[in-house]
Amino acid sequence: MSHLLALLACSTHSDTLRAYEVTLDRDSGRLDIDHATHGPLLSGLQIRSGSADATAEFNVGSFYFEESGQQLSALAFGRPDSSDDRIVVPLEQDGEPVGELLIAPAGERLDLSVSGLSGNRLAFSADCIADEPMLGLGSHAFDIDHHGEAFALWVSEPGIGKSDQDAYPDDWFLTGTRHSSSFPVPFLLRPEARAGLWIDAPQRIEVDLCRQNPERFTLEIWSDSAALRVFAGEPLDVIEDFVQAQGGYTLPQPWVFGPWVDAVRGAERVRQVAQDLRAVGASTTVIWTEDWKGAEQGSFGYHLKGEWFVDEELYPDVEQLAQELEDAGFKWFGYFSPFLYAETETWDKAEALGIIIQDEQGELVTFTGPTFETMTMVDLTLPAAQEFVLEHMNHALDLGFDGWMADYAEWLPVETATHAGSGWDEHNVWPLHWQALNQEVMADRDGSYFVRSGWAGTASRAPVVWAGDQRTSFDADDGLPTVLPLGLGLSLSGQPIYTHDIAGYQSIGNDPSDFELWARWAALGAFSPIMRTHHGAFAEDNHQFDQDEQTLALWAELSNEHMRLFPYRYGLAAKAASQGTPMILPLGLLFESQGYDVIDAWMLGDALLIAPVIEAGVTSRVVELPTEARWLDWWTGEEAISGSVEVPLGSIPVFVREGSIVPTFATAPDTLTGQSTGELLDLDDVDGERVLLVFGSGGSFTESDGTVYRTAQGGSSAGEVTVTLTSGRVEVGSAVLEIDGDVERSYRVRYVP
Repeated sequence: MSHLLALLACSTHSDTLRAYEVTLDRDSGRLDIDHATHGPLLSGLQIRSGSADATAEFNVGSFYFEESGQQLSALAFGRPDSSDDRIVVPLEQDGEPVGELLIAPAGERLDLSVSGLSGNRLAFSADCIADEPMLGLGSHAFDIDHHGEAFALWVSEPGIGKSDQDAYPDDWFLTGTRHSSSFPVPFLLRPEARAGLWIDAPQRIEVDLCRQNPERFTLEIWSDSAALRVFAGEPLDVIEDFVQAQGGYTLPQPWVFGPWVDAVRGAERVRQVAQDLRAVGASTTVIWTEDWKGAEQGSFGYHLKGEWFVDEELYPDVEQLAQELEDAGFKWFGYFSPFLYAETETWDKAEALGIIIQDEQGELVTFTGPTFETMTMVDLTLPAAQEFVLEHMNHALDLGFDGWMADYAEWLPVETATHAGSGWDEHNVWPLHWQALNQEVMADRDGSYFVRSGWAGTASRAPVVWAGDQRTSFDADDGLPTVLPLGLGLSLSGQPIYTHDIAGYQSIGNDPSDFELWARWAALGAFSPIMRTHHGAFAEDNHQFDQDEQTLALWAELSNEHMRLFPYRYGLAAKAASQGTPMILPLGLLFESQGYDVIDAWMLGDALLIAPVIEAGVTSRVVELPTEARWLDWWTGEEAISGSVEVPLGSIPVFVREGSIVPTFATAPDTLTGQSTGELLDLDDVDGERVLLVFGSGGSFTESDGTVYRTAQGGSSAGEVTVTLTSGRVEVGSAVLEIDGDVERSYRVRYVP
C-alpha cells in the first residue's frame, strides 16, 4: 500500500510513444520530449493561457495592432492518462481543470494538441539552446536566422521598402516592418535540437525567439486552442517531412520550368515580343500578360484595371493571339486577384449575387486598394463566390490563356464575417482559400499559376511562389539583395519552388532599373528554379529585356543557359514532389563550415553553389567556399578556391561540388510546350541527347523520368566519351559511370577529376 501511495504522489510521469519519450513534471508544469535517435527535442515546455484585448487598424494591405489587458497564467498538469498510444493530460489552474493536452504520435512526428480552454491566448514556451540557429517562419527580407528576434506571423503587405526594426514606422501603411511578410509560415526549424515545430493554428502568432529571455523561446497564438506538431530528424529531413505534412508538392508540367517573359500594352506588343524572342533564339516557354483585363498609366505607374474579363481595346483578337502564341511554342499567362474595384461591372455583378465580404452587421467591407481606389473582395469561403471565381477563370482558359499570376490574398480585414468564420480567424488562411480555387480550376487543364502570399499548406496548393514586389534597385531593404533571404526563408519553411521579378517591380522612393541591375538580376534568374521577367510598375522607365540589342542578346544567352540546365532543375523539382526537398537551400544547411548568416549565395540542389553580385558598381565579389568539399568552377572546370572573383556584367559565379553529376541538354530547345509548329526545337526534339558533367567520384543524380546516374569509380584522368544507351556502364577517362534508366539517349559524358 505504501508503494502505491508513493506512485500516486509522484510528480514526474514518463511515457514512451513510439520513438518519443515524454516526461511531465507536475510540480513545475513542464515537460520534456526526447527522441530515441535524435536526443532531446524540447526541454522545459510550458503551456500558458489567458486573454487580451486587441484592435487592428487596416490601411493599404498593412495592419497596425494594439493589444491591452493581456493576462496569461501558467497551467499545471493534472494526472495523465496513458492508453492507446497516447497521453491525455488535464490542464489545471488553481487545482481546477481548465482544458486538456493530448499527446499522440502521427506518423513519424509527435502532436501536442491543446483544447477546452477559455480565453483567447495560448502560449507554448521552452528552453533555448545558447546561440542556436532558429530558422524558417516564412519569407523575410533581412535574414534567415531569427535567434534573438521577436515578431508576429500575420499575412500582410510586406511594404514598399522596409524598416530594419519591428516597431511600426510613422508610415506603417506604406513602409514595411522588418518582418512584415506576404508569406509567414508557422514552422520553426531548430537544427541544433534536430527538431521542427509546426504551430498549427490559423490565427495571429507572436514568436519571441530568446529575445526577452535569452534562456526561453515563446510561441503565442491568439486563440484558445492549437496543435504543436513536433518533427525529429536532421534539418533537411525535417523540412521534407513538413512539406509532406502540408499535403506534399505536385510536380508541374515541364514547360513551367522554362523561362517566362512578360509582355503588356496590347496585342501587337505581345506579338512583337514573341517574334523577337524567336528571332534571337531565346529559349522561352511562357509569355505572361497581366494587363489582359485592362490597365492605365497613373501616378504610381502602369496599373491594372478592375474587371475580370478581357479588355477588347488592348486585346481585340484575344483568341487569335492565343493560337498564334501556341503555334510559336508559348504558353500564355494572364492575371487574377481576389479584388473587386468600385464602379466596375465585375463589382456590380458580385454585389448583385451577394458574394462580397461583409461585416457582422451585413454591411459591405471596403478598403483603399493598392492603387488607392476603393476596393473589396469576394468571400472566397462562400460557395456562390467560389462559383463566380471559377466561372471567370474558366472563361479566361477557354479564351486561350494557360495560367496567370494569382496575386494578393493578404488583405482580408479582421472585421469581416466570412462564410467560414471571423476575419481574425480566416485572415492567415485566406491565401489558402485563394490557392485552392486556382488549383481546382487547373485540375483538368494543362495550365499553371504563381502566387506571392501563403501560410502552412501553400506547398500543396501552389506550383510556384514568387518573392513579391521588390524595389528596382540594389537597396538592402527591399531590392535585389533581399531576393536571396526571401527565397531561402521559404525553402526553410517548406516551400519547394521559388522565383522572383527580374529587375524588381517598385520604383517608389528609388530609381527605375538600369542595365547593370537588370543584368545582375537576370544572371541570378538563370540559376533560379524558374526564370521570369517583370516590366515593373513604371515600365517605360525600367530597363527591359529587349531594351536594346545588347540586352536582348544577353537575355538569349542567359535564358538558354537556364534551359540547358533543365534536366538538372526538373530532376530537382521531381525530388521536391517525391521527397519534399526544396530546390534552393542555404549553404549552412548543407555545410557546417557555413553559418546561417550567409545570405548572399544559395545552393541550387546539392551540386551548384550560386554566388550572385548584389551590389552596385562592382565587378568582383568575395566567395567563401565550404571547406567540406573541393569545388570546381562551373564555367571553366578548373579548381576553385575561396577569395575574390571577377564578375563582368552578365556573368555570375557558379561553383560545382566535387562528387556531383549534373545532366544538361546538349542543345537548348526553344520551348518545352509540345505544341509548337514549324522548325522550333521542342522537348521531344532534344530529350534524346544529354551532356553529363561528372565532377570527381561518389556522385549520383536522378532525373525526373527516373534515370539514375552514379559514379561507380573515380579516377585522376579527365576524359570525354559519347555513347548511346538506355542502361549500362560508361568508361570515361579513368572513371566509370553507371546509367540506369528506361529511355535510350545519346550521352556525351565529360569527366572532370
